[in-house]
Amino acid sequence: MFVAGCAVSPTSNPSLDQARASYMAAQSDSEVLRYAASELDVASRALVDAERARSPGEATHLAYLAEQRSRIARELGHARANEREALAARLKETEEERDLAQARIREIEQERDSNDRLAAEVRRLQRQVADLQARETQRGWILTLGSDLLFDLGQAKLKPGGRHAIANLARFMRDYPERGIVIEGFTDSSGTPQVNQRLSERRATAVRDALVRGGIEPNRIVARGLGAAYPVASNDDPGGRQLNRRVEIILGEVEGRAATGAGAGASARSRNAR
Repeated sequence: MFVAGCAVSPTSNPSLDQARASYMAAQSDSEVLRYAASELDVASRALVDAERARSPGEATHLAYLAEQRSRIARELGHARANEREALAARLKETEEERDLAQARIREIEQERDSNDRLAAEVRRLQRQVADLQARETQRGWILTLGSDLLFDLGQAKLKPGGRHAIANLARFMRDYPERGIVIEGFTDSSGTPQVNQRLSERRATAVRDALVRGGIEPNRIVARGLGAAYPVASNDDPGGRQLNRRVEIILGEVEGRAATGAGAGASARSRNAR
């Protein structure tokens, strides 16, 4: 890039030799060529001026300037390369942070969608439970069905109205496979304890069988009879006895997977939670 030869005497000039070497080093540096091309061109022209100097003193002075121009070109080339590398690193870091932020946004949106679906499912459950006229207790949702609705007096065969009520419950429970069902049959105090116990067990079993026919897995269900125990009203009058003749259906965890049989789990029953 510079013109060889000069107007000074052919005697070697150390300053000029050093300027040439400095320029050649800059010219062979890829970072200088890429990021300080204009400064390298200035150094080239300065070296040409030194080569054309008319006296050794002028050549030495111009050679010094040319060497400084080459040094400046190298320093600027390296500095700009370092800046580009630092900028690229910051850009990469920013892109990674952006990707992390976008991933978190997607995660939050997925959580929000999941929460929205869960909230909708809870509202749906609440509506359906309300339709079943259930009440919430520590034991779970309890649906109380009067035995007079389900059975004829002293009988354990479901009446048409009772079958319809249990079919509605089965449709509801099919949508919530994680929930178990505890069926508890009760009678009034009429008759002997043995008769009442047997009748309450048969009625609980009849409801259980109807739910199984409705598509509910048997291992989700516990059915037990409790006879005249735990009355909800006085047995001294017909109205109270009618209230005590009932079937309670508790919707909670899948108790039936861990306990089966008419009496299973009765010892763990907490009547204070009713």
